[in-house]
Amino acid sequence: MPESLHRSYLYAPGSRPEVMEKALRAGADAVIFDLEDAVAPADKSTAREAVAALLRRTGPRSPCPLQVRVNRDPEGISVRDVEAVVGPALSAIRIPKAVSAEELEDLSERLTVLERAAGLEAGVVALAPIIESAGGVAAAAQLAAAPRVTRLSFGATDFLADIASPGDPAGPATLVARGQLVLASRVAGIGAPVDSVHTRLDDEVGLRASALAARELGFFGKSVIHPRQIPTVHEVFTPSAAELERARRIIGRGTGDPGASALDGELVDPAVVARARAVLALASDAEP
Repeated sequence: MPESLHRSYLYAPGSRPEVMEKALRAGADAVIFDLEDAVAPADKSTAREAVAALLRRTGPRSPCPLQVRVNRDPEGISVRDVEAVVGPALSAIRIPKAVSAEELEDLSERLTVLERAAGLEAGVVALAPIIESAGGVAAAAQLAAAPRVTRLSFGATDFLADIASPGDPAGPATLVARGQLVLASRVAGIGAPVDSVHTRLDDEVGLRASALAARELGFFGKSVIHPRQIPTVHEVFTPSAAELERARRIIGRGTGDPGASALDGELVDPAVVARARAVLALASDAEP
């Protein structure tokens, strides 16, 4: 069952407790405490402890869903990270550089043991694989169908590095990969994929353009690296009042006639009605 379609996922470095505390009140639909790229190698252990402590203090009373992006050890997903963060406050674990469904299956089994030890119902912690390589794109269908996976995420910068492309993260070099994630998610019956971060903080125009392009491709929601990016992302991924009104009118017209009809000069056939239902579903499923 797909999770609620969050519009924004705010990253907060695990090595900065004060930033993590502020992130909880920043207005994002979900917050990601980052133990991976945002943390220097020398600070990994202290960051893990800080994230675990904040999750314990927050408990189930968090103002928004909390996720943790864990590290990769030479052996694979960091067991120490996973064991440290499982508890009532954790909604999902983000898996960087995901390429293996078998790895996710093994992690799911380990999570079941950890959930029961923490007094939680088995299966409450979701998995959110991040697709950051050609291998990850090639395995997208298997990753989307793996246990506990509710949504895929895209890491455009790392993907471009993997394919040795000098292109822009929102440019044509990522279109095929993004399309694969959309199709894989749809076939697996999980939520629409989450778009990559926009790394330029003072570029509201570029942020809006990349978010709009992602939504048109079939993504829903975007990871962000600063609270100032949240309002733009929410605006793009929230169906407007005009969109909702037109969708309701289309459904009203389309359900009254099994054949095609017209509304404001546009043909209303079953496909148009289906798209209108999808708009209303987004408005219903998206976090307020």
